[in-house]
Amino acid sequence: MTKGFTYKSYVFVDKDPIIDEIRTVVQLSGRTYKQIHDDSNVSTQTLAMWFSGTTRRPQAATVNAVLRALGYKLGIVPYEVVPLIQPTPKSMGHVIRMAKIRRAK
Repeated sequence: MTKGFTYKSYVFVDKDPIIDEIRTVVQLSGRTYKQIHDDSNVSTQTLAMWFSGTTRRPQAATVNAVLRALGYKLGIVPYEVVPLIQPTPKSMGHVIRMAKIRRAK
């Protein structure tokens, strides 16, 4: 993310964040709305409304159809809090220092 980046499509309180996840998947796929429509039967207008901010809560069946067309599936995963910084064992300290030295050269 660049400094000062904000989501301009919607406010998280008002809109479902799944829309941003799908937008990312669509962009990475390089496929057009028409190609996604042909594979999912979800209209190009629906996709445009999702990404323009008009749609606040997409229907689960529609989300699943689009994701399947892009090679993904919506699933339920266990929620667990993972610390952002993992403690490094002392025996690994030298390996990390060496990697930093090599990158600095």
